[in-house]
Amino acid sequence: MCGLNQSTIDNIVRGVTKDPRVQTLHHIALGFNMTLAEFLDYPELNEYSFDEEDH
Repeated sequence: MCGLNQSTIDNIVRGVTKDPRVQTLHHIALGFNMTLAEFLDYPELNEYSFDEEDH
């Protein structure tokens, strides 16, 4: 649903990936039909711009 490899999600959930990139979290949020700010409960991110070419 978010366009990431299942192994990427698994590594984040299992704690193997300790510091996922913001772009990765953005894709996960989109998979839940949420903004990153909503997903992280961090309203300041509403002003952040994601460059879709960097994924």
